[in-house]
Amino acid sequence: MRDDQAGELRYRLRCLDKLEYPFRGDESVLDCGCGNGGVARILRGRVREVTAIDVEPSGDWRDEAGLTFLVADAEQLPFENETFDLVHSKDSLHHMRSPEHALAEYHRVLRPGGSALIVEANRYNPVFYPHMTLALGHEHFTRARFRALVRAVFAAARFGAFEAHYAPPLNRVPALQHAIEETLEHLPPFRPLLSYNFAVARR
Repeated sequence: MRDDQAGELRYRLRCLDKLEYPFRGDESVLDCGCGNGGVARILRGRVREVTAIDVEPSGDWRDEAGLTFLVADAEQLPFENETFDLVHSKDSLHHMRSPEHALAEYHRVLRPGGSALIVEANRYNPVFYPHMTLALGHEHFTRARFRALVRAVFAAARFGAFEAHYAPPLNRVPALQHAIEETLEHLPPFRPLLSYNFAVARR
């Protein structure tokens, strides 16, 4: 595996593992805003089946046993009520016209007792704000806004934050990058600025 591939995989695994969700292995998962499908493939290794959607197809999509890719809009999901055990959504809500509507759709397609695993970049992270918000126009949520959006739809949710970046210059020294990220998470002054906010929201 090339250094860039290993670095991207490390980043994706960290973003998933930091949720501390106890996958059973028999779940049916909907991955909303799946991009090129990289995270969907990781999820497939932990659950029974994954349906991965995005509003635009990717040339990297390849259906396989237990993994299906579809073009679909998370604000109008083409699935029946109570279809999935889990919904995974990373860096998707802030792109949507109505994140409130998307969250309601996540809730609708979850089976009773199912969970939505939602990750969104922190608007005021000192790396993301100048690069993603000011330069590229991404309207990331503040932590307060993110939590309010989730609480408006899900009565029970566990919130948290973590530090993770895909930083190509550090691909050759993953242990150093891991140490930096872990240290930042444990520094009280930096906690409000951690790069990602997450919610594990239960239906």
